[in-house]
Amino acid sequence: MNLLAIHDGHTATACFMRNGAVMALVSEERFTNVKNQSGFPHQALEWIVSEFCIGLDEMDAIIIPHLVQPIDFAKTFSSHYSYRHLALHVLSHAVPRRVLGAAKLVDPYVSLFRGYRNGVVRGYCATHGIEPARLHRQEHHAAHRYAALYGAGYPQRGEAALVFTLDGSGDGLSGTVARWDPDQGHELLSKRSSYHSLGDLYSQITQLLGLRPGEHEYKVMGMAPYVRPEHSAPAYAVLCSYMRLNSRGEVVNDAAFGKAMLARLRRDLRDERFDNIAAATQRHFEDIVIAWIKHWLTKTGLNRAAFGGGCFMNARANMLIAELPELSEAFFLPSCGDESTALGGAYYLAETLGEAVPAPLADLYLGPAHGEDEVVRALEAADSQITTRRIDDIEAAVAKLLAEGMIVGRFSGRSEWGARALGQRSILCRADSAANVSKLNKAIKMRDFWMPFAASLLEENAEQYLYPIAGVTGSYMTMTYKTTPLAQNHLIAGLHPFDHTCRAQVVSQETSPSFHRLLTEFKRLTGIGGLLNTSFNLHGAPIVGAPATALDTLLNSDMDCLALGNYLVTKRKVKK
Repeated sequence: MNLLAIHDGHTATACFMRNGAVMALVSEERFTNVKNQSGFPHQALEWIVSEFCIGLDEMDAIIIPHLVQPIDFAKTFSSHYSYRHLALHVLSHAVPRRVLGAAKLVDPYVSLFRGYRNGVVRGYCATHGIEPARLHRQEHHAAHRYAALYGAGYPQRGEAALVFTLDGSGDGLSGTVARWDPDQGHELLSKRSSYHSLGDLYSQITQLLGLRPGEHEYKVMGMAPYVRPEHSAPAYAVLCSYMRLNSRGEVVNDAAFGKAMLARLRRDLRDERFDNIAAATQRHFEDIVIAWIKHWLTKTGLNRAAFGGGCFMNARANMLIAELPELSEAFFLPSCGDESTALGGAYYLAETLGEAVPAPLADLYLGPAHGEDEVVRALEAADSQITTRRIDDIEAAVAKLLAEGMIVGRFSGRSEWGARALGQRSILCRADSAANVSKLNKAIKMRDFWMPFAASLLEENAEQYLYPIAGVTGSYMTMTYKTTPLAQNHLIAGLHPFDHTCRAQVVSQETSPSFHRLLTEFKRLTGIGGLLNTSFNLHGAPIVGAPATALDTLLNSDMDCLALGNYLVTKRKVKK
């Protein structure tokens, strides 16, 4: 059975599943080179059709994992929720439908947005021979749940688990708690409307600090460890008066919503330093999320959980969750923002249409690979600006350059899906000197001074560098780890400068054989089992998606060289 799921909102994404296995998962930004590209994933679908030799008319079912038009962050967050969005996304779930129907409060907006979006989707489907009967729908947070649950593999193993979803807003909800077990299937235990959105509060503060909401929350998280608790205490007290957890395990907003929330924050926090606000925000978020999760673990008696929705991109909070004694196993869905709803939609179709239990995520290398012909064409187009060598053992050559202290871009095999570079579209350098942080920022990344980089480690050496947490996988950079003294020597440039935590990728030979071999060769040369790994992109751009974009990144940065497939590429020196 061939199944297709389409997320047509923020970070538009397409997922193709065949016979219960995820064959492709790719976001439109990798083709357009526009970060978080919104809209319909036209080019992603074209690639799926071409790569797997299947027409859209041959798909057994297609799903849109939203009930109403998703929020376009670029437009919506400029004013940070109008009251129109409040009516649509809050009232539709906060008030019973029968009441709203009688009052005729929200249905016009629902109809308007559904009509617009349905028209776009129907037009595209009609163009490609897709009958309306094959088009399915799914509620937004249900898509987050399915992605996390089946991605973790709990149903595949027949193991009961809780599933937590948490984000800014989707189909009028901000969070859910559900239980799954082999006998009863899915049971929704709790849901909260967008009005009570902890994720929205975090985004409002991101905007308050002059950063871009819906994108720069990670900068708030990265700033938080630099501040002593007593310095952030006044701001923390303010936030505690805004949101809390009640005795039923529900997040409660006692403050305001949307523009009114932002205005209140500006008033209440006007005398607080930006770093104190950041620290208070992260602490408040962690405290509520931890209490929320502990409440439901205790109430249900379950000790296994999966987590989905954009709030679980918070790697520092994820570490605290994973360390909970109530949890024996935790799975944080990689790149769990709205782009992951495409994955959830595909899993939902597989379950509801009678497929054999679909396979869990084996790895994230689910995007395009680029053959040698395409690589050669890109090299020929840039020939006057570069020097090129074809190398049979490219991993050994790159390891040698890295050992010599060079900054190398790696473009190899199928691209990884999501927001984290996992070796296939990465910029790499030695991590044993803190000076490499400044070197890398000056050369290409231009990150804020307080922001940490990440590290990729050989699986067989991980426990030499990380204090392990039972029941979690470190394959996808979904959480931070506390690190050993050896890590603070070998990997200092890949650790947070203040608290020495590491957002690590643990690299196995099974899931990433070529990257594992590169790391192995680097260790043979240096004795160090890891590298600094950051995403392959210019500042403000998405991770590179094509050989030509990789070359452009090399030419417009001070990166030392590029490993493009089996070719080693450097810039021609300009004669003065």
